[in-house]
Amino acid sequence: MDALVGVWLTPLVLLPGVALLVVSTASRYSQLHQELHHVLGRPEGASPRLVEALLKRGTLFRNALVGLYFSISTFVLAALFGGVTALWFAESTWVVQALTLLGILGVLYSALQLTRESMLSLHIIREHFMEVKGSGGD
Repeated sequence: MDALVGVWLTPLVLLPGVALLVVSTASRYSQLHQELHHVLGRPEGASPRLVEALLKRGTLFRNALVGLYFSISTFVLAALFGGVTALWFAESTWVVQALTLLGILGVLYSALQLTRESMLSLHIIREHFMEVKGSGGD
């Protein structure tokens, strides 16, 4: 019975880490939104390449957040299912483990999206630099 309790509590132990990723990703997404408004509001206009890169970053953030929310949902479902069935069916641990694995895959997907976004972020910084350098602002 102790091993069964550990199985269905595992997804709950993972939730705080995923929640921290959600908070930091949502914060970065908000900063991107502000940056996009700033770039689009410039009187000289915005470079189409820069706007395209910012929109791609936005897509990656959205994908990461969807993956993280999916992970939270599957972790909660796994814990709920495990907690309820632990009372009656000890052999149901495979379902909890499968849902936990699915949630972990969602975190992995999100981490890959955030890695891609981080790499694209450097590209955007370079693009900003080239615009400033090209306009004689150095």
